[in-house]
Amino acid sequence: MGCRCRLTKKQGGKNKMFAVSNKCRYGLTAVLTLAGHYDKGLLQIKEIAVRDAISRPFLEQIFNRLGRAGIVTSVRGKKGGYRLAVAPTHLPVLTILQVLGGEIEIQPQPPEPHDAVGWLFGEAEQHLKETFNISLDELLQKKQQLQEYFVYQI
Repeated sequence: MGCRCRLTKKQGGKNKMFAVSNKCRYGLTAVLTLAGHYDKGLLQIKEIAVRDAISRPFLEQIFNRLGRAGIVTSVRGKKGGYRLAVAPTHLPVLTILQVLGGEIEIQPQPPEPHDAVGWLFGEAEQHLKETFNISLDELLQKKQQLQEYFVYQI
């Protein structure tokens, strides 16, 4: 499955059309944690699992896939752990989502030349991809801004 536009089960009485998989959401959350620790060395998987409230076995699956794609690296042993293999400034969020969930698509085939609805879905898909095509570093900065704002509001 992946990041595809589809009708999902009702939640709170409403149908949801677009859904990002848990693997994409949790994977991006964990990679964002690694990005915040980029210059500080390795992070152990148990620490990431606790910090981000992700089950360790699920996180291991996610990191295995990200490792095969060259996004994270691991070091075994007592002092081992994970780190990003790519600088956060050079890693688009879109790439992470595609590795974990596949291509983002709203319509599976190109529209016919005179298909206005197909054109509209194509535009929506393009805007969605542009939104996710920010760097991991940009997302990390946004996270820090939101945390500062939240602390300021309290």
